[in-house]
Amino acid sequence: MKIKKLVKVSSRRSLKLNIENYWEVLKMKLNMRYVLFDFVVGGILVAGALLVASILGPTAGGILAGAPIRTAAVIFLEYLHRGLDSAAELTRGVVLAMISNVFFAISLYLTLPRFGIAVGFLAATMVFVTAVLLLTSLAP
Repeated sequence: MKIKKLVKVSSRRSLKLNIENYWEVLKMKLNMRYVLFDFVVGGILVAGALLVASILGPTAGGILAGAPIRTAAVIFLEYLHRGLDSAAELTRGVVLAMISNVFFAISLYLTLPRFGIAVGFLAATMVFVTAVLLLTSLAP
């Protein structure tokens, strides 16, 4: 959209409203770029973990998938998008999720061989959600 199409010079009020609309459209376009960038970064990290798993074995791929590089990328992108305070608050949630991820991984490790993929993931997800709810209620 060009600003000429948005700006009607008939009155000061319509000029102000149309310029505000232009900035909203511009902000939306910038947000979409951020979202696309986030997807690309996430996709590269997942693809990297799968590549390592295919070369070095599943344990090595799992180590890379659980490595802090993924978390660091998310926190860094949050800092770029919304600033330091938001990144620090996100880090609090990351700590709660990481603790819950340990319970998820242990549950999955124990249930996959016995009950299969569907029941294993369902049970591990329930354990994860329970751990998140419990930790969130206990954390300051």
